[in-house]
Amino acid sequence: MNPIIQCVPNFSEGRDIKTAESIVAAVEAASTARIPDFSLDPDHNRMVLTLLGDPDEIRSAVFAAAARAVECIDLRKHIGEHPRIGAIDVVPLVPIRDIDVRDCVTISHVIGADLAERLNIPVFFYEHSAATRRNLPDIRRGGFERLQSLELTREWTPDLGPHAVHPSAGVTVVGARRPLVAYNVNLDTEDIEIAKSIVKKLRSGAARLEGVRSIAVRLASRHKVQVSMNVTKPNITPLKDVFSYVETEAGVLGIKNVESEIIGLVALDSLRGTSPERLNAVNFKESQILDNWL
Repeated sequence: MNPIIQCVPNFSEGRDIKTAESIVAAVEAASTARIPDFSLDPDHNRMVLTLLGDPDEIRSAVFAAAARAVECIDLRKHIGEHPRIGAIDVVPLVPIRDIDVRDCVTISHVIGADLAERLNIPVFFYEHSAATRRNLPDIRRGGFERLQSLELTREWTPDLGPHAVHPSAGVTVVGARRPLVAYNVNLDTEDIEIAKSIVKKLRSGAARLEGVRSIAVRLASRHKVQVSMNVTKPNITPLKDVFSYVETEAGVLGIKNVESEIIGLVALDSLRGTSPERLNAVNFKESQILDNWL
């Protein structure tokens, strides 16, 4: 069997469907990598693209997508709820089959060199690909505007590329990591303080849910607020436990109607003991189940 990497590049554009379709078309023209899913969120103003392929396919796909993103996306005009520092904001690579994290580190360095040398984008490596382990939230703290106001000095010297922020495309973070699930729970209220209070408990460890990173987000277009999460240890913390906790906490605060969103692919193991229907997962498609592609 051929080795398979899952790559999930995130782009700072979630409102212009023509730009999203243009990025997808660029990938399709340049690579035979599969595109199981892509999604846009207008409030986050973010696009998440999911790719499956071998190292060469992924390399070609990421460069084509990044080149098109640099043409189409200008961070100086970008406003959204999700933290971001680049037009192509982050490029995670996850080993799926017949390949390991060390191999993904190798291809991440090749991809980083492509972006730095051919597109003049400063590149930071994170997770397993960084010489000194870096977490994505630390690199992205303060967003594009903070990086613009800084000189990329010793602490913030890119691993590759120019030592100056690209004026419209910012910087890009690339790295090999373990599987995670991008998972959101939407609350039927416009009171952001309710979402913030749940996030505070998640971050404090009170929820006893290992490996859950969270932020509170306003969904102005939907008149709701969101607990937006990355479940970084889905083998330990199943989605049903995450949903149940947020639903219960929201109920205590008087919010009875909650729904969830699974962004990109999810392994069946992460759904153990439940189903997308029981999680009130909106707009979920069978094509989002990773196992169906393998």
